[in-house]
Amino acid sequence: MLKQSLTLAISSLALATTLVSPAIAAPADFIGTWVNKDSNTRGVTRLVITSTGDKLNIQVFGQCHPQDCDWGTVPLVTYGVNVQDTNHSYASANYNQNFANRLLTFGHAGKEIMLQGYTQFLDNSNRQNFYSREYFQKQPQVKFPPNIRTIPPNFRDR
Repeated sequence: MLKQSLTLAISSLALATTLVSPAIAAPADFIGTWVNKDSNTRGVTRLVITSTGDKLNIQVFGQCHPQDCDWGTVPLVTYGVNVQDTNHSYASANYNQNFANRLLTFGHAGKEIMLQGYTQFLDNSNRQNFYSREYFQKQPQVKFPPNIRTIPPNFRDR
């Protein structure tokens, strides 16, 4: 009886471990709009990752006033953990903004992206190069049913 109980417990543990193992990411899992989890950030506010064929592109938005600054769109390169790994959980992008060079690295885990930024100033402003780390969550896409009807004009007047 004890042997059967131990066998059942070990089997249950093995099954539970496989069910809660970390999610595997493919390059396509990066696609979407990602919003900084810190709504008061002074850094990057939003990432928009798109695909063209088998290539990914990223558009970064930084905190500015009165509206966010668009850094433009550059290629996003993804990486696995070895040469056979097609489940890429890491990525990088480089922004050369004349006054600064910014290397961005990304780690994708489930519904979150961690951004690490390395900023090197090139404009002789005496500002110090710096490192930053920010976390983003995927913004849900709103999907409307294809057969949704519009409100009749006479209904609005009631």
